[in-house]
Amino acid sequence: MTSATNVWFCLLLLSAQFAIEQAEGTIIWSQCPTNCSCIVNAAGTSLAVDCRGRTDVDHLPQQLDSLLLSSNVTHDRLTTLSIVNSPLMHIPGSVCQLTTLMHLNLTNNRLIQLPENCFTNFSNLVWFSATRNAIETLQDGVFNGLRKLRYLDLSRNRIHYIGLSVFATSSNLSSLCTILLSDNNLTSLEPWFRDRGLVGKFSRRVMIDLRNNEISKFTNKMGHSEICDDEIPYAMIHLYGNNIHHYMDVWNGWQLRISDVLSCYSIRNGTVNLLIAIDGRNIPCDCVDYQFFNAPEFLRCYWTTKELGAPDCILTDPVTKKSKLVLGFNYLNLFVCELTERCPVPCICAYRPHNATVHVYCSNTNLSVLPSELPELPDSATKYQLDFSNNQFLRRLGHHAYFSNTSILDVSNSGIADISDAWEEIAKIPDINLFGNKITSLPPSFFSVNITAKKLNFANNPWDCSCKNKQMSGWFNSVKSRLREKVLCHSPSRLRGKNIVQISNAEFCVDPTAEAVKRVLIITMSTVSGVVVVLLSVVFIVYRLRVKLYTRWKFHPFDRDECLGEDMDYDVFLSCSSDDNLSHGNGIRKQLEQRGYRVCYPPRDFLAGAPISDNICNAVVRSKRTVCLLTEHFLRRFKPLFVVHSSQ
Repeated sequence: MTSATNVWFCLLLLSAQFAIEQAEGTIIWSQCPTNCSCIVNAAGTSLAVDCRGRTDVDHLPQQLDSLLLSSNVTHDRLTTLSIVNSPLMHIPGSVCQLTTLMHLNLTNNRLIQLPENCFTNFSNLVWFSATRNAIETLQDGVFNGLRKLRYLDLSRNRIHYIGLSVFATSSNLSSLCTILLSDNNLTSLEPWFRDRGLVGKFSRRVMIDLRNNEISKFTNKMGHSEICDDEIPYAMIHLYGNNIHHYMDVWNGWQLRISDVLSCYSIRNGTVNLLIAIDGRNIPCDCVDYQFFNAPEFLRCYWTTKELGAPDCILTDPVTKKSKLVLGFNYLNLFVCELTERCPVPCICAYRPHNATVHVYCSNTNLSVLPSELPELPDSATKYQLDFSNNQFLRRLGHHAYFSNTSILDVSNSGIADISDAWEEIAKIPDINLFGNKITSLPPSFFSVNITAKKLNFANNPWDCSCKNKQMSGWFNSVKSRLREKVLCHSPSRLRGKNIVQISNAEFCVDPTAEAVKRVLIITMSTVSGVVVVLLSVVFIVYRLRVKLYTRWKFHPFDRDECLGEDMDYDVFLSCSSDDNLSHGNGIRKQLEQRGYRVCYPPRDFLAGAPISDNICNAVVRSKRTVCLLTEHFLRRFKPLFVVHSSQ
């Protein structure tokens, strides 16, 4: 580089230094710590030390003491000091001697603790920041007497403990309205917000930022009995990003009644005096916070000013385990606390404070008998709601003491076939659901028990509506206003599908169809019997009058040849006494032969000389019919013959 170039470079540096001195202050070269930059303003009231390029802490405190107490820096006039980006672990003692300081910036160092009896010298300090350090504790008295301090930033440190009096009224921090403590390691919190809030007002509320700590516990070792004694606090406390499990943990830990807390709230032009912002994404909607969300005063505050933010919580269904973020006020009836003690396996038990019930979910758990015990009720006003539905192996209910403290019993779609042994107990349960079981009839004990249940469901059971169960009709009629669904008969087939309430006792025992068939049979039998009687009468009359009828109508029903195909000589053998031949027999013969009949006539056709008996036998055998002309002569002559043949 030439000499001319060096001259121009020096002039450039001098010009730049002059410009900086004129615009921002004077750069100190000789007394500034190694690898740091130091800038002081022209008036000597502001000093900025930036050690971004320095990694070691050796001799740095001594170098800073030398700088702050040098003649170039008038420490009795210094009002603003900034020491940033250094490896400092402790505040140099020279800093504590700067009693005129109003602004102190110690950002992004490695400080592990704030010194005792140091800040008490800063009676004029208004603004202090020590963010991005490694400070672990704030001991009592560290800020005592800083009456003018308004802004305090200790965020992004490792603070896990704050002394009880650090922010108490006794510390005399009468102007402190901004406290930034976010991104630290605090696990518990005292109610010192109340002390800080007393210095605020509606137009300037105290802002306390405690976000992204590990706060899960709230204690009251400070001994505050009431949040509002004579004065109302004005403060905004931000607690997002902590490990808070319940809203009520805050008030319970601080030993404050929620009614006292709510009485301290005041709203003006949509602005609330006290705001505690908590992230509800980790808070369950359970019975612990039910009192908080159910407080009407808090609800009015929320709807009056949206500044409070939405007090959300995670609503989880105890059965499905599905969760969602909701506004707690709108889901009070679903707030639950899951119970494990004495809860039968594999059931789920949950307490719902809104309707004062303990729900026992045992649906579809393959129960074969009801559990012998259940979780204890929190008070006498709380009742059980029992869900034993969809258990096909469940056959009977049995006696259980918890039935007397039950408001809803659901045993639908199970295998219950008999409830007689438990009916006297369950009849007093307000809501009984026995839908879809295997109940066929009501035992006699049903009809003598006083039913106090308001809702009953006996539908979809195989009801036997036979005559032996006829009392069911009257019983179901007596409770029909309480039945949630129609109760239909399953058997007999003639009544299947009919509403039992609409069936009379007579219909249970009398089958209209059978009766109709019976009547038809009676009528039919009566008709048939009448017809048979008439026919028999006609036959009898015809029989008695057959001769007259045959004569009158010339009807000869027996006039037929019964010997067709047989070798017969005569159609008829006319047997008569010889004394009657000429007078009667011969006349009859002539009439028959005139009609074409072949007649065996004894005087003409008997063989002469043959015995009379042989002639008669031959004539009978050779004739199709035999006609005897019965007269006195005939009987007198042939009687001995009949006697002889009869004896043979």
